[in-house]
This record gives sequence, C-alpha cells and structure tokens, in this order.
Amino acid sequence: MISKSVSGALSKPRTRRGLVVAAVLAAVAVGAVSAGATGKVVWPTPAQEIASSGIVNVPFCGTKPITLAVLDGYGVNAWSQHSYAAVRSEAAKCKNVTVTVSAGGGDLQKMISDISGAVAQGANAIVVIPDDGTPELPAIKQATQAGVKVVPWAANPGGKNGSDYVSYVDWLPSYAGTIWAQWMAGVLHGKGNIIYLGGPAGNPVGLDALANMVKVFKKYPGIHLLTGNTGFAVTNWDPATAQKVTAALLAKYPEIDGIITNYGTDALSAARAFQAAGRKLVPVAGADANGLSCLYKKQGVPLATVSTRNWLGRIAARKAIAAAEGLPNKEPSLLKLGFWEDTVHGKPYKCVAGAPSDFYPSDKITLAQLKKYGKP
Repeated sequence: MISKSVSGALSKPRTRRGLVVAAVLAAVAVGAVSAGATGKVVWPTPAQEIASSGIVNVPFCGTKPITLAVLDGYGVNAWSQHSYAAVRSEAAKCKNVTVTVSAGGGDLQKMISDISGAVAQGANAIVVIPDDGTPELPAIKQATQAGVKVVPWAANPGGKNGSDYVSYVDWLPSYAGTIWAQWMAGVLHGKGNIIYLGGPAGNPVGLDALANMVKVFKKYPGIHLLTGNTGFAVTNWDPATAQKVTAALLAKYPEIDGIITNYGTDALSAARAFQAAGRKLVPVAGADANGLSCLYKKQGVPLATVSTRNWLGRIAARKAIAAAEGLPNKEPSLLKLGFWEDTVHGKPYKCVAGAPSDFYPSDKITLAQLKKYGKP
C-alpha cells in the first residue's frame, strides 16, 4: 500500500453504523503471550501476527518516559487514517509514551523536514512511512546517528536493519505481486488484457509488486499488461484520480479484462469508472476495501485481496518503543500476506454492511479507534 488517497477521508458514521462494525470486530483473537512457564517471552510467529492482524500481548512499553513521533509520507487519506490508528492505538497502551504526529502530504521535502524536526524536538523514537523510498534514507540515518530509534514501515527506504534504523516492518510486495498475477492468470485462463494501478509514480510498493507480476506473466503470452512492464497507471492513491485514470484507459482500450492494484480504494474507483462507461466489471486482484468487497459481492464478480496491512503499524510501534526503552523485540518484521479474500477458491467477500466504503476490515481497527487516533 500500499499505501492511500487525498480525497478518501472516512465519512462520519452514524451511531448504529458504529455499533454494527464494533460488534463485527469485537471478537479479535490475541496471538502470543508475554511470558511462558519459564518466564521467557514467547514471540509470535508470522502466522500468528497475520491471523491476529498484529494484535498480540508482548512486552514493549517499559517505564522510561519517552516521545514517539508518528510520521506518514502522505497522511491525507483513508489508508493513512487506518495507519495512524494502528500505530497510535498501540502506543496508547503505554502511559509513559507521549505521541506527536505529522503528515508529509506527498511532499518529499516536507517529509525530510518532519524527520529532522522530530529529532530536533527531542523524539526518542520515530515510526515513519517513507513513501518516497530511498530519498528519505539520509534523514532516517541522521536520526539514527542522533540516537533516535527509527522504525520505517509500509514503504521501503533502502538501508540496513540494525545500522540505518532499528528494523524495517512491512509485507513483501514482491510476494503480493506474484500471487496477484498468478490468480489473475488463472481466472482469465491465461489470456486477457490487464491494467495495473500502482499509486504515486516511482513508489517502491508499486514497483516491487510490478517486477514480480512481469515475471509471472512471462509464462502467459496471451496476457498483456496494458500499463507496461516498467511502470503503472499513476493514481497517487487518490480515488478521484484513480477513476479519471481508469476512464482514460477505458477510452483507449476497447477490451480490459482484469485490474490489479495495491490499494483497494483505487480498485473501487476503477470499478466505478467501468460502471460509468457502461462496461461490465472485471476481476480484481489487490488489497481489501470494504466498498470494493460489497460491490463485487453484489455483482458476483471474482475478487482476490490481501490485507491492506495498516495493522503492521502495531508491530512498528512496538519495535520503536521497545528499542527506545532498551527492551528486546523479536517479532517478525517482513511478512508474506496470503489472500484475505479469494472468492474463486473459497475465501468469501468480507463486506461489512453499514461500514464506509474506505473502511478496511482486515486491519481489525474499530470506527471508534479511527475517530480517536486516525488523524494527524
């Protein structure tokens, strides 16, 4: 996510809507316990982290008062709201942790300034989504050299764990690209035209997934990636832009048979462009979004999504705080996310009735948490 949209803010839910979603998400499994019979910490496995969306009971708060800076390269859409909520609700478990928040708004220089500013203002730890990738690495390294414990997540800045920062936390977009392409090739029986919506130009999430899609599709000469093998349709993770871009692709290509995207709200916007053009909906492989799931369930169109993965922010928060407290944290950092939905192979649509279209059920974040922690 991937990692969002400028105009994708969550609408205010009615009280009944909040109760419905809260009830649906109330029973959340807690993975791993803080200590075994010998007193040793039992760290969660990748499978446990994935199954519980990162909701686990491990020690990370410590006792020393610290300040955690929560930074997001975009910070302006529904994806960002879920990300803030995941990080900040986890940090809120620690009474000794003060949280500051900032959003880069898609501006690289603003993001670099935010990282440097957090250091200057005395942050002990930073959790950051470096959406611009490697250009943000020098600022991250400088923060680390200043003694700040930095945990980048959700967009790869390059660099090395343990020296340039504490640890990079994320899914493996390359793995997602592989399973998306394999699924799409199967659904289309090895023949068809596909478009890929990948977010801002050059972002590492979009490119990493694309590289593996291209590898898979080389085995299927009947499949054509209309948006190219080296780039993608640029949406900036903005629903309005995604719909306009898709409309332009529909005007250019008389036949589009499938959509792959790393942001579920982009896929929903693309589907709306299909409907506006009077075209039938086509199979989608991507990341989950409630509105997408509900629409495709109603229309009965094949859908395969991985978790939109904002819940990885819980792991990032724990690792950053623990490092600043001098505590160990051996949770997994990089996770292969399998399909959350795969309506062709027995994993049904996960539509949550009454929830907003840009709500992401796989995160196991409530509307109350979004309201309290979801904005910079």
